[in-house]
Amino acid sequence: MRRVFERTGLAAVVLAVALAGCGPSAKSRYVSKLNKMCEDFAKREQVIGTPGNTSELKSRGDRIVAAYEQSIAKPIERLQAPPEIADEAAELRRIVKQQLNALGALAQAGKAGDVAHVQRLATINQQLNAQAAQVARSLKADSCAS
Repeated sequence: MRRVFERTGLAAVVLAVALAGCGPSAKSRYVSKLNKMCEDFAKREQVIGTPGNTSELKSRGDRIVAAYEQSIAKPIERLQAPPEIADEAAELRRIVKQQLNALGALAQAGKAGDVAHVQRLATINQQLNAQAAQVARSLKADSCAS
């Protein structure tokens, strides 16, 4: 009877190991979490509304910064990337930090009514968006690539 249990136990272990290999890869889990973060920010941004002028930036800027920080900046710091995409993940974290700073500066410039500074910072933010989208495309994080 003991041999039957030992064989059954061994078979269960082999099956568990085989099934574990059938699940999503570490990269796909990372990308899935990244996509969820971007989708969360997009929903929050849609509720807040995209500022179309300095006056709207003045009233919405801080809320956009907070939404970005909560949805993207803080979570990406905790998100562990597998070794095969560690370089891309590090680049994305670097861009996210820069973008958080740019968004904060944009909000402040909007409050101050400094149109020239808002325009410069908006250009920087667009460049950072493009850089982040490029990294997201390479990771196939489609929700973050647009």
